[in-house]
Amino acid sequence: MEEIVKEFIKTFRSETSQKDTEHILFHGCWDWHSSVHGHWALLESAHLVKDNENLVWVSERLQSKNMEKEIRYLRDHPEFEMPYGRAWYLRLMMRLEQITGFGNYKCLVQEIALDLREWIENSMRDPSISEYKNPSWALIQLHDWGIHFEDHDMVKWVIEKTKENFMSPKISMDLDREGKGEFFSLWGLQTYLIYTVLGADELSKWLEEDYNLDVVKDLNTDHHLAINASRAWGFHCAYLATSDPNWKMAYDEHVQASIDLHPVWKNDRKAYAHWVPQFTLYALLMKHYE
Repeated sequence: MEEIVKEFIKTFRSETSQKDTEHILFHGCWDWHSSVHGHWALLESAHLVKDNENLVWVSERLQSKNMEKEIRYLRDHPEFEMPYGRAWYLRLMMRLEQITGFGNYKCLVQEIALDLREWIENSMRDPSISEYKNPSWALIQLHDWGIHFEDHDMVKWVIEKTKENFMSPKISMDLDREGKGEFFSLWGLQTYLIYTVLGADELSKWLEEDYNLDVVKDLNTDHHLAINASRAWGFHCAYLATSDPNWKMAYDEHVQASIDLHPVWKNDRKAYAHWVPQFTLYALLMKHYE
């Protein structure tokens, strides 16, 4: 794993250094949300392989006064990056404190978390919602942030909403192979949410017996390039819940399929480099931190 992570670091550093937008800090990686998870990916990967140069570089950026300006921008633009980008932002800031100990903006980030919670409360709550507006991803990150911030009410609220709105309808895994191609596996997200919030027993009961666990080979659009990585998120949770080696095999095969994209696509910024390796890293880290 260390070798591919070091390759990814080159991409993460290059992408987060770009000047693609007018944002004061998150200006690379083509767009704001990709820059947020680009910084998360560089932070995580540099920490993982003990790359001190890149860890210091990204940590100093995230601890700078420019972060206050990014937070102010989110306050002043309440619909901006709801819910997808803000969910990634919670993951980034949680891991920044866990890795470096820096928590100066923790209370300000909590305000962003509360705004995200309110947005979900007032929006449709359905695991089948497509792509950026899908609330499953945001609930996962709100749950983890709530534990980190010791906001027990937030955690309780996520548990209640998951039970009420996200156990059904059961998303078909076959959707991952259809249409224009989601960048998220909606089945993978639903599985990941149930495992994270409700635990192994609930997920084990929820899972069905007959799935097509083969790697998705027909990638329908640029957005579809990350489908195998996000399917792997769900497969890993299913393995942890059941200990069934078929889930582990599927996870391994999907992660490898995602890794295999890198030498082919790494120079294509628009389609791949600004975002897909970050999804693959997320899948790799799920196994590393289990």
